[in-house]
Amino acid sequence: MRKASSRIAGAVVGAGILAALAAPQARAAPASVTPVASVTTQLPAGADPSHWVVDRKAPAAAQTSASTHVTPTRKSPERPVDAWGEIRDVAYHGQVCGTDVIDANSGPGPMTLTLTQTRSTATQWTASASIDLWKISAGVGFNVTDTVTNTESGSYTVPDGKFGNLQAYQLFDYWTYSIYEAGAYVGDGEVKKPVGFCYNAWTN
Repeated sequence: MRKASSRIAGAVVGAGILAALAAPQARAAPASVTPVASVTTQLPAGADPSHWVVDRKAPAAAQTSASTHVTPTRKSPERPVDAWGEIRDVAYHGQVCGTDVIDANSGPGPMTLTLTQTRSTATQWTASASIDLWKISAGVGFNVTDTVTNTESGSYTVPDGKFGNLQAYQLFDYWTYSIYEAGAYVGDGEVKKPVGFCYNAWTN
C-alpha cells in the first residue's frame, strides 16, 4: 500500500481550491469565448476573468455524481474488500487553472506575442489516508500514475503604444473522493489530470 498525499474564457473565480494569484492591474481586451461541453473552469483566486483564455487539449470529462460509490474488486478473497480500503463519493468538479507560470512572453506593441510548447505533465493526486493507487485510478476512471502530453499554442496581439504580457499555466480536470476502511470514513483526496493550458494576457 502507498500513502497516497479549454479554448474558453474562465467565468468563475476559484475559491478555496487554489492559492491566491495577484492579477495584473492594467486592463486587457476581453478574450474570445468558445464554450467547451459546459464544463466550469475555475481561475486562481484574485484572477481577472477578462484576462484569461483556456485552451483544452482533451475531451471534456463526463461528470461523476457525488453519490457514486466505487468498490474496486480485490483479487485476494481472504478479507472483506472494504477492510482493505475503498474509494467512495467520487465527484468531478470541472476544470481548474494552475497557479504556477510554466511559460511567459512579453514585449512592446504593435506585435503578437506567442507561446508554443509541448509539455509532458504527471497527473497530480493526494490522499490523507493509506490507499492503493489502483483503487484511486478505478474510482476516477484513468491511471493516476500517467504522464499526459499536451501541446501548447497561445497568442496575444499587443496594440501600438502598449506593452504586452502573456503567461501560460497548466489546466487540470479536477476530482475529489473519500476513503473508507471497514465501512468507516478515514480520509479523502483529490486528483488533477492535465488537459490543456490557461493563458493570462494583459497590457500596461
